[in-house]
Amino acid sequence: DFSTHTYQQDFHVAPNPRKIIQLDASGKQGRYVRIQLLDSDYLSLAEVQVMGVDPLRFAEVDFSSALSNFGGWYNTPNYPNFAAFAAVKADKSIMAWGGFYTGGTGAPHDRGYTKIYSTGYAFAALKADGSITAWGDPYAGGTGAPSGSGYTEIYSTGYAFAAVKADGSITAWGASNAGGTGAPPGSGYTKIYSTGHAFAAVKADGSITAWGDSNSGGTGAPSGSGYSKIYSTDGAFAALKADGSITAWGDSNSGGTGAPSGSGYSKIYSTYGAFAAVKADGSITAWGTPYAGGTGAPSGSGYTKIYSTDGTFAALKTNGSITAWGNSDTGGTGAPSGSGYTKIYSTRGAFAAVKANGSITAWGSSYAGGTGAPSGSGYTKIYSTGGAFAALKTNGSITAWGDSGSGGTGAPSGSGYTKIYSTGYAFAAVKVDGSITAWGDPNSGGLTPTSD
Repeated sequence: DFSTHTYQQDFHVAPNPRKIIQLDASGKQGRYVRIQLLDSDYLSLAEVQVMGVDPLRFAEVDFSSALSNFGGWYNTPNYPNFAAFAAVKADKSIMAWGGFYTGGTGAPHDRGYTKIYSTGYAFAALKADGSITAWGDPYAGGTGAPSGSGYTEIYSTGYAFAAVKADGSITAWGASNAGGTGAPPGSGYTKIYSTGHAFAAVKADGSITAWGDSNSGGTGAPSGSGYSKIYSTDGAFAALKADGSITAWGDSNSGGTGAPSGSGYSKIYSTYGAFAAVKADGSITAWGTPYAGGTGAPSGSGYTKIYSTDGTFAALKTNGSITAWGNSDTGGTGAPSGSGYTKIYSTRGAFAAVKANGSITAWGSSYAGGTGAPSGSGYTKIYSTGGAFAALKTNGSITAWGDSGSGGTGAPSGSGYTKIYSTGYAFAAVKVDGSITAWGDPNSGGLTPTSD
C-alpha cells in the first residue's frame, strides 16, 4: 500500500553506484519496496528496507522488559517505574502520565530529549548534548540531577540514578542508602550494574568499585581485575570473569555467598534472592535462598535459557521442554510437560510459555496470570505487569489475563496494536501511528492519556 514513485536519476559512477532516496513511508516500517531507477544508459532494480521511526520512545526499561528480557528482574540496567509512563515524542518533547508522585506529572516542557531512564518512582531524561532533567519522587532521584552536559548513559537502583560521561566519570543522585551518594571519583568506568540499593561500576580492565547499601552489595566487591559482566539479585552481585569463574558478594540470603567454584560458566540468571549459572553445555548451578530457587536446580545439561519470577526459575531446553524450581507460589510447580516451547514470559508470580504456533500455556499464582491464558494460537509476543499478562497477535489484537487490578481485564478490542508497555499495574498499547490505549490501575498509568 505504498504510493507509486518514479525517480529519474543519473548513474555514471562505477562500480556499484548507490543512491539514497527518502520515501514517505510513515507507518510502513519493516516493509519492503522495489524501486526502478532509470536514466538514458542504465536500468537498475533496488530493493529497499523501510525503517520507520517510532513515533514514541518509552523509558529504556519498562516493567514487561524487566521481567522477561534481562535474565531476571534485577539484572536490568534500570529499575522500571512502578506507577507512571513516560515517552519521548517524535518532536523530542516528553509526555508522561500515571502516578502523581512517581513521575506521571512534572515532566519537562522543552524539547531535545532522546532517551528516558527510570528508578522505581522517578524518571531522568537525557538530551542530545548529554544534559539531564529528572522528575518524580525526590527520594527516588526525582530531584538532584547534575547540571552541565556530556552524560552518555544513566543507570539506576530502585531509588537512585548514576550517570556516566564519555570519559567514564560518574555522578549519582537519589536516596543515599540506595547509591545516591558515594559514587567513586575519577574516570574510566565503562558500565554500571545495580541491586535494589547498590551500584557496582566496572572499568575497562575489569576492576570493580561498588557503593550504596552495605547489605545490598555496596561493600565487599572483589579486588583485582578481569571481570567481564555483573549480575544481580535484590541484595547481591555475582561477577563473571572471561574464564567463566564467579565471585559473589552482598546479602548472604540473596546469593552473596555460596557461588560455585571452578570456571566455565557463560551466563548468570537471577530471582530476587538466588542466582542460577549456566555452562556452555547447558548444565545449571544455583545458589542463594532456597525459597527463591537457590536449591533444586535440575541435573543434566542441554538448557539454553533461564527465565524467572520473583521466586522461581524456569529453564528451557533445546527441544523446548521446561523445568521449573523454586517457590511453588510463584511457578515452582506446574510447569507444562512436553516440548516445543520457544520462549517464556513472566509476571512477578507466574510464567507464560509460547510455542512456535503461538499457543500459550501459563502456570504459577492465579493472582498473577498463572491461570486464564487464552486458548488458540497465533500469539506473537507476551507483555506483563507485576500481576497480569497481555498477549499480542499478528493482527495486533490483544488478550489480557491475570489480576484485574494489574491490567488482567480491560484490554482494548480491535486490532492494529504493535507494541505494549507496562508499569507495575497498568498496560499501554501503541499503534503504528503513535495512538495509545491504556488499561489497568488508573493511578499507575491505566488511564489513556488525553492530551500531549
